[in-house]
Amino acid sequence: MEDIFKLESDMNEPDISKRMSFDMRPVLKNPEKAESNYPLYTVYRNLYIIGGTIRYDVTLIPSSEIGGEFAKTFGHYHMEKFPEIYEVLTGHAYFLMQRRGKDPGEITEVYAVEALAGEKAVMLPEFGHLSINVGKEPLIMANWIGLVEYDYETIKKYKGGCYYILNSEQNIEFEENQNYKSVPEIVKLRPKENIPELGVEKNVPIAELQKTPAKLDWLINPEKYQELLTIDKLYKKV
Repeated sequence: MEDIFKLESDMNEPDISKRMSFDMRPVLKNPEKAESNYPLYTVYRNLYIIGGTIRYDVTLIPSSEIGGEFAKTFGHYHMEKFPEIYEVLTGHAYFLMQRRGKDPGEITEVYAVEALAGEKAVMLPEFGHLSINVGKEPLIMANWIGLVEYDYETIKKYKGGCYYILNSEQNIEFEENQNYKSVPEIVKLRPKENIPELGVEKNVPIAELQKTPAKLDWLINPEKYQELLTIDKLYKKV
């Protein structure tokens, strides 16, 4: 296994999957710029599995660009209405979260969540999302998620998320994806540091939650935590 993070003695050997740059062509702003095939990101899944219902993964996105677009994950919606929690272990991330209307080409809400090392970001139920490395070093993220199936096809149909995140003369630029029918103005957010009811605590890695699995109940029973699973409770606007 690539030595990108410390494999603790109680962790499982992960299932490893790589998403190649050619695989990403359907969701890139400039797919023709993906001229050589290399691993754009790697996911190490199932490092912890709790009760056969919740898993812990780690994702590595090296620092790179394709046609001025920062390296990113493919993007997906969850087939079930389950949330997800990420922690940035190293690097500088943006998480794009978008909510679709009855017509998936019509986006009703879209957010760009900026997170740095040690910060946690919750992906809300019913929101599609993708992760972007906007830094100059590898982005390594951990996540907890219920065992859900992913819908990649909707993101693929519209050639990516509803905004592309670009490196424009060392600035970060958000460009609307014109393949969607309608897209609102993007809202920039930063995560709040402490939401103890969801196991989000400053300076406490989310890996520690495997010792207190009851704190992860919200990942598989989100209907019980609706008052907490809102933009206002989880984030502050920039």
